[in-house]
Amino acid sequence: MMFSVEQHTIFLTLAGSQAHGTAREGSDVDLRGVCVAPLPVRLSLFSTFEQYEGPLLGELATSVMPRLRAHSTAARGLDIKTECVIFDVAKFVGLCAGANPNALEILFADERDWAFETPAWRQLHGERHHFLTKKVQQTFLGYAMAQLKKIKTHRSWLLNPPARKPSREDFGLPAAGGTLSRDDQNRIEQSIADKIRGYGIDNIDMPKSTRIAVQERMDGFFRDVLSASDEDIYDRMRAVASHALSLPADVIAALNAEKRYRAAMKHWDSYQTWKSQRNRARAELEREHGYDTKHAMHLIRLMRMGLEVLESGELLVRRPDAAELNSIRDGALSFENLLAAAARLQEDMDHAASIAKLPDDVDRAQVDRLALGLMSARSETSRRGPER
Repeated sequence: MMFSVEQHTIFLTLAGSQAHGTAREGSDVDLRGVCVAPLPVRLSLFSTFEQYEGPLLGELATSVMPRLRAHSTAARGLDIKTECVIFDVAKFVGLCAGANPNALEILFADERDWAFETPAWRQLHGERHHFLTKKVQQTFLGYAMAQLKKIKTHRSWLLNPPARKPSREDFGLPAAGGTLSRDDQNRIEQSIADKIRGYGIDNIDMPKSTRIAVQERMDGFFRDVLSASDEDIYDRMRAVASHALSLPADVIAALNAEKRYRAAMKHWDSYQTWKSQRNRARAELEREHGYDTKHAMHLIRLMRMGLEVLESGELLVRRPDAAELNSIRDGALSFENLLAAAARLQEDMDHAASIAKLPDDVDRAQVDRLALGLMSARSETSRRGPER
């Protein structure tokens, strides 16, 4: 380690199920925190530091363990597994400014779950509401949809598992390789990708939040006009781009076959990994209910948290609905009811975002001043000696 992370840590809190109030017998202990890397590390031309991952270290462990042993649920998880992630303050503040759900959960963690804090953290915590913006609609919904995608993928594997490993012949491709070299394939694929990107708005200068909103409206327009799914729209845009580049029909056919084969292989490899690494108890719940109920719990939690921010301007990490969330993890919702609940929550989030009084984005100058003040104050403290 290039510096003593524990001596520069300004905050540490419980995270995950221990922070949400959904921990149960067998739940491990996740700790998340923030440090301020010393100035020589921050200015180094050869070293970078964004986060530490590993066990609790030295003096920090000595300081926080009494609090963890006294915690109502964390105490019983200490002997199972304890994981610690500590972000440098610059990365952490940047994630919060981007409405990253995991970072905002650290910033808004219930004080009953704090394991270690300093005056520097109190200063940042006091400014926490400045990081809540309308961007939570995209970020919390995005994280939730990632959970839903996993649920649907795993369900398809449960109900219709892949029978065998795909072969090139299955896609009309020669076993020993295609008519195009890999370099040629990559070059042409890059040209197609660049052409498709040119149809979009990535190269137009606008705030990221505005870009996301405009892109969502464009995608919705194309879905309605073409009566097509997102995947179908991409395939159609790919066909248009290929034609615009004047690619021969046989080259397009070969590229598309290679693309389908690689996707099938990726799907097969993911299935094999999932099958071999599944938690036994979780797999039993999945088989019993026909879908991954733990992902379902996180799906509903994320959407509710995002909705609450949009409606009330408050982020509740320790969940008042913890018992209900645990019942969802235990299979309280059928798969069909889960999809219906997610659809309703998405509609509620869309409506709440349209009338929310939150700003579209953070005040970047204010966030810069806050981060700089934290780094400067901590550097001065470090020169005088460690905080106590």
